[in-house]
Amino acid sequence: MRDFFSKGLCLGFFTLLSFQSLSADKLHYPELEVTPRASERLKMMVIKEKKANFFSELPMQISAMTTLTAGLLQFGNVDENDDPDKKSAWAGVVVGGAWLGINYYLSNQHGLYENSYREMIQAKGQTDRDQLIRERLAEEGLKKAARLSKRLKWMSALTNAGAGAYMMSNVEKDNISELVNALSIVAAFGPLFFESERERVWRDQKSYKKKVYGPILTSSVFNLGNNQWAPGFLFSARF
Repeated sequence: MRDFFSKGLCLGFFTLLSFQSLSADKLHYPELEVTPRASERLKMMVIKEKKANFFSELPMQISAMTTLTAGLLQFGNVDENDDPDKKSAWAGVVVGGAWLGINYYLSNQHGLYENSYREMIQAKGQTDRDQLIRERLAEEGLKKAARLSKRLKWMSALTNAGAGAYMMSNVEKDNISELVNALSIVAAFGPLFFESERERVWRDQKSYKKKVYGPILTSSVFNLGNNQWAPGFLFSARF
């Protein structure tokens, strides 16, 4: 019975070794096992980017439009004792209008994903290393877009809130502009509470990749001492 158990254990051990050797090449680059790959996701975002419209970054657009509206109203309700040149009104118009233009440009003209995709496809070849290079370049493109989106959200919040506060400090009391200025300050921080699509795409891609680096169970031979060897299993987790 003991011999039967030992033979069965050895057979299973060598079967695992064979499976490990056959799949070693496939698991050598775990990035290539991600579904969808970063290159595939980048290509999808290029197509989606071309279909973007004026409302693609809605929280930032609402903030910009609120600031612009507050600036226009400020012209007729400015406290001329504190702001005779109506600079506060111009601050709202310039900041709000500028962010409307920036968001439109980023949504329709910038082609951030497309630039990264063109850089990626320049890496030719079909070996595992060539494919890995393309995946890394695609990941850099997705990460770059997410990082830019996050920075723009903070810049938008700070500049719109600053313009709103400046208008509030120079507005006549007890009129509609005072209320709209307050709304512009509140709306300025709206984008910070919403995850942009670029940030979501990069977060999801990192999550997909992390799953590939899950726990790994491998077989090995361990020295028990006194020249005694025995098959066993090794569990490791890498993230």
